[in-house]
Amino acid sequence: MNYINSLSLDDLRRELAWEIDLRHALIKTFRDLPENPEPLALRALCELASWDRDHELGKKIQREHGLAAVPPKSEYEDAAGLWARIRPVLASPAALWNGKPL
Repeated sequence: MNYINSLSLDDLRRELAWEIDLRHALIKTFRDLPENPEPLALRALCELASWDRDHELGKKIQREHGLAAVPPKSEYEDAAGLWARIRPVLASPAALWNGKPL
């Protein structure tokens, strides 16, 4: 097998920067529990969202907070709805273990 990696150094840097930025956005989101996470965090959360449960809620949030908070793509709208559902649970006292967030 003669695999030749055609990824340039610039491509590699871009991929690494994307992954690092994504991880930092998720860490910040789950640490700070903002009402509206940054779009990069929403992009990551969209994989977990449910169309029927989260999409309409996300559209409602988009109307209330604007396109800067929830970009006009169904993936972001779904993720905003998911976040609106899970954020209260994460922020509740039941989400604490030994007085610290899980």
